[in-house]
Formats: sequence, structure tokens, C-alpha cells
Amino acid sequence: MEELRGYILGLYKSFIPVKAIPPDLGGAGELRRAEVLEKELSELGLETERVDAHDDRADGGLRPNILAILPGKDTRHTLWIVAHLDTVPEGDRGLWRTDPYTVVVDGDKVYGRGVEDNGQGIVTALAVVWYLVKHGLEPRINLGIALVSDEETGSRYGLKYLLEKRAFGGPETDWFLVPDAGSPDGAKVIVAEKHILWVKVTVRGRQAHASMPHTGLNAHRLGMIFNLELDSMLHSQFAEYDEVFEPPVSTFEPTRKDANVDNINTIPGVDQVYWDMRILPRYSIKKVLDAVRAAAYGFSARTGVQVEVDVVAADDAGKPTDTEHPFVRGFLRAIRETRGLEPKPIGIGGGTVARYLRRRGYQALVWMTCDETAHQPNEYTRLSYIIADVDTILYYLLRVA
Repeated sequence: MEELRGYILGLYKSFIPVKAIPPDLGGAGELRRAEVLEKELSELGLETERVDAHDDRADGGLRPNILAILPGKDTRHTLWIVAHLDTVPEGDRGLWRTDPYTVVVDGDKVYGRGVEDNGQGIVTALAVVWYLVKHGLEPRINLGIALVSDEETGSRYGLKYLLEKRAFGGPETDWFLVPDAGSPDGAKVIVAEKHILWVKVTVRGRQAHASMPHTGLNAHRLGMIFNLELDSMLHSQFAEYDEVFEPPVSTFEPTRKDANVDNINTIPGVDQVYWDMRILPRYSIKKVLDAVRAAAYGFSARTGVQVEVDVVAADDAGKPTDTEHPFVRGFLRAIRETRGLEPKPIGIGGGTVARYLRRRGYQALVWMTCDETAHQPNEYTRLSYIIADVDTILYYLLRVA
């Protein structure tokens, strides 16, 4: 395994220093990193295909997506490993102990921005290919590699674009593994996600001098009251429990608050609060949104303020992956037999590209071994995790599929 370890580290050092921050987050996009990895796939002997989305804001005017296939004995079926090229910015550099774009190895740990999210998915996929090619092994089914752009800001130029272009086969032939979340022991296998709904609540009252409150209508006070009532209503009306998910309930969190007035002695006429809602699939986004808007209408009629509800983002989770599907049962077996533990299919509130696959009827698993350090300063992963994941995927491709 020492040679595999060396390959993984060399691959990390080739692409982590090449920034791949999306334009929406202030970067130039993923093109230069894609070029490094496309070259590596070609050197492994795979024929690559680029399916690029146009984006004037990005380097080269495009957002790259790379597809490559290593043929298997049964070419009717393909296991795609999907990893994303882009990363979030490093944030406050003062919180980093090392340069975020220099790969630093400390024992088993590898540090750097993107080494887990989602560099770990990239190196896992390519390390599987490297091992198969080096040892002259033919997988039982095709192994597909999809390196996609724009995961961090909505996948419009990435996996969504590939699905629109029909870049994959049908759900009956193509299955997907997304190494983009997991657990330290590798037991958790994500088969479902919650709907995501972000809304902006605007309360419009009447601005006035703070010494003359009777001449105004305090949007800030009434906004607080409304949002507390909304919080109570949502947790009461959408309170069902589903033990598959972590956490096992729908979550409704008021998060960002926009500034209202600059000075202390003015009663605000407008108050705005944002909500992040992660909704169990048993409830529709429409049902929750209708309830929010009904509460806003009732509060407006009762108090005289105007309460507006605007959707910032709405993302349907799709139907959960079928845990009885042959691909899923086979991959769970591979985890069981390589790790010596019982895999645990779960649902999460976070969003991955698997939701877009599930919406198209594909069976998709989100799985890897990790400490969940994504987006944090001093982001890291462990070489032992990657090697263990490579072993499990190889076991599936060579002995189970």
C-alpha cells in the first residue's frame, strides 16, 4: 500500500495548489484544475470527454466537466464515481496553521483547502483507476469517473448541466457513488436527503422617531413577534419523526438578519429575516411554503403590518435511494465485508449532487470515510481513510458487482 499512498499524495500535490473557486464565490472557476486532472486520467490510459458549460465570468469562459470510463467485463452497467472540482475559499487565513493551498502531510493527516471537500472524492476515484490499471485488473462492470464543476454554488454548470445533456445512460444501467460526506468509521451510507427551502421574511411597518412610537409601526418588534410565532407553528405543524435521518426531524432555523436602520433613535419601517428549512421528504416544499404564507397573511391582517414571504432557494430532494436495489445491496455488502461492520443507511439535511440524480430516477449513494472537516480552517483528511475507501470500492468492482 506504500505505492498507493505515494500516488495519492502526488495527486493531491498536483491539483490542490491550483485554485478552483467558483465565480459566485469570487474565484476564476475550475478550468486550470480540470486540465491537471484530465491529463492525469489520460496518462492512466482513459479516454476523456469534456462537457463544458458556458460561463463568461470564469477562466476561459467555461465551467469544465470531465467524463471518463474504464471498461469492465459487463459493459451494460456502469458505476460512476462523481466528485466535484470546485472548493470554497479558505476564509480567514489567520485561522490556518499552514498555507491552505500547499499540501501538508503530518503522519496520517493531509491538510489543505479542499483535501476532503472534494479532493478526497477525486483522489479516491483516480486511485481506484490507478490500482486497476497498474495491476491489469478488469472490473466486473464499467467504472465511470465524473469530475464536475459548480457543486458549491448550485451545480447549474456541473451535474445539472450533465443531466440536461443526457451525459449518462439510463437509471437501469448506470449507478452512482458520490464520495462527498460520510463518517469516521465508514458505516454511514447516505441514501436520502431533506428538501431545502430558504425564505426571506420581510415585515413592512412605518418608520418614525423613537421618541414618538405612536406615530410609527415598529417593523422590528412586530417582525420578532411574527418570526417567533412562525417558529412555533412550523415545529408544531411539521413535527413528524423519521429515524432514518440525522437529525430525525424537519429543521426550521432563522439565520441571517439584514440591517434595518443605522441609528438607534429611529423606529424601523422594514425588517428582514431569512430562514433555512430542511424538510423531511414526507412533506412537500409547497405544503410548508403555503403554511408560511398563510401565517404571514393572518399576521398582517391582525397587526396592520405587511408581511412578505419570498423564496430565496427551493431544492426538492427527490425520492430516496432504494436500499433493496441490487447495486445498493451489493455496495453495502462490500462495506460489511471490507470493514467488518454493519453499514447504516441514513438521510441527511445537507445537500449533495446525489439529489439531482435521485430526481432523475438514478440510484445514488453518498459515502466516504471522513472526519467532516469541510469548509473549516485547517481542513484535513486521513490517508488511511482514502486507502480504506479504495479497498472497499475495488472489492465491489472486482468481487460483488
